[in-house]
Amino acid sequence: MAKKKIKQKTNKKIIQATVKNKVRYSEEFPLKEKVPAFAELMRINNCVMALIAILIGFALSNGMNYSLALTAALSGFLICAGGQAINDYFDYKIDAKLSKNKPIPSGRVTRKEALWFSIDLFILGNFLAYSINPIAMNIALAFTFLLVIYPAILNKVKYLGNFVVAGGTAITFVFGSVATGGLSQLVLALAITAFFANLAREITKDIQDTKKDEGTKRTLPMLVGTNIAKLFVVAYYLLAIMGAIGTYLLFLLNAYYFVFVLLSSAVFIYAIFLLYKNRAKESQSMSKVGMIFSMIGFVLILL
Repeated sequence: MAKKKIKQKTNKKIIQATVKNKVRYSEEFPLKEKVPAFAELMRINNCVMALIAILIGFALSNGMNYSLALTAALSGFLICAGGQAINDYFDYKIDAKLSKNKPIPSGRVTRKEALWFSIDLFILGNFLAYSINPIAMNIALAFTFLLVIYPAILNKVKYLGNFVVAGGTAITFVFGSVATGGLSQLVLALAITAFFANLAREITKDIQDTKKDEGTKRTLPMLVGTNIAKLFVVAYYLLAIMGAIGTYLLFLLNAYYFVFVLLSSAVFIYAIFLLYKNRAKESQSMSKVGMIFSMIGFVLILL
């Protein structure tokens, strides 16, 4: 008990030191180190995936205006980046405990800098969405709001926040579609399958991080227990698989898409197997592979 109190006091001192000295530390870092730190805040890999999803949604909706496609893709990229940066702004205390190499705990970026950086990204992304059409603008504003609410409030009740994260992935396809001036039913169907697959992966991550999240977040495994949470994962993966196969049959898509539906389905089933072997980390990694196969399948619809 005494050791636990000492550890808590030590952690508290680390956080206080980080908060107290964050501005001084940031000023000590040269620009060449701050620029990569801002890039880290953006989590560029995630935002590139959002950009690609928007382009897929645009192409599958028979969009022919390449300038408009790039505008929509860049808008989504910037809003995604703003959401990543604002997440670090709100999670700085948790990051100070778990990952002192992150931009804010390391002192390379101050909280104030991260906040203004995210605001700038949101403004630029929404301005581009405004230049597309009113529907795109409304979607951009709605998800900007959710990307702020998620780390500020919903991250603490992560079983609700999971829907925001999964919805954010799915909406990128829809955003690309509405940029053409309408909403393709095919794109909507694909977005729904992506939503369920991502929801399964988010819960798998929560199962993996149960110990780490204790005392800071309220996740589905904490709420209903790990075994019930696993059943939710299975259900969501099965909905994603059935949705993908149903989309193939309903829209009479080509064989290339179907091959990758089978591949992604096999990977998702293997991810379930790993989860029940208590290998949650490997399971959610396999889920990423399944999603990549799915996106390749989406692109091959164009052939």
